[in-house]
Amino acid sequence: MPTPQRLLTTVALTAAALGALTLTACGTQGAAGKPAPAALSATPSATPSPRMLSGEELERHPDPTVRAQAVAIRITNTCAPGTARELPPLPAVTDLAEEVKGPPGGEQPPVPAEPPVPAEPPTPADVPVPLPTDLPEPPGVDAPASYDEVPLDKVDRCAADAHADRVRAAFAAGPPADEAALRKALAGADYLPENVHRMPGGGALRVRVDLRDLSPNDNLALEVTATAGGVRVDAFGAPTGRDREITEIRRTGRT
Repeated sequence: MPTPQRLLTTVALTAAALGALTLTACGTQGAAGKPAPAALSATPSATPSPRMLSGEELERHPDPTVRAQAVAIRITNTCAPGTARELPPLPAVTDLAEEVKGPPGGEQPPVPAEPPVPAEPPTPADVPVPLPTDLPEPPGVDAPASYDEVPLDKVDRCAADAHADRVRAAFAAGPPADEAALRKALAGADYLPENVHRMPGGGALRVRVDLRDLSPNDNLALEVTATAGGVRVDAFGAPTGRDREITEIRRTGRT
């Protein structure tokens, strides 16, 4: 599961790639590899540039990962302004599809290949690699892994309340009939399906929504339990180690 930094980096790289496709679709090259005269003309292109989405519009982006990240960033920055990095502006998918069609009847010019990344010279095996002096000692092989919940800080507690309100609103019409209906409602509220995990055992339908990758300090999670009138939402802090499954975290007073 990607971390917030990796998610933002992926979105930024996607935006850069989409921009490269747009520029490629708008120009042509001559036989010598130089821009053809038409490409240098000051005449505006018949196809407009795609409109870039930003701010609240990203919460309606066609990509569910973008929507989930945009919602989480807005909630976090509402609780603590400037805590989470903003997403870069992205074009709407429909606008991009219209832009990269290129000239009618013509072939798309090839996208220039990226130059190869030079390989780093190998380090001789007999030369020790110096480590930072402040590097903590690694845990021993027998060190027990913690499966206990951890406290939420003030920002995550505020964000948890906002997420809980959104989840309860998704079930305002009544409780989910089954797990499929619960997952569908959560997906409709922009919670990624891969972050929703069914809790084992009998009793009431219960899932955990892993928000650790959308939380500024990687601890936030929600427990959603179906009730007679809708759902109950409880927030808790989960350890950051990804070897600890969200369903295995021990909550205070719960199994």
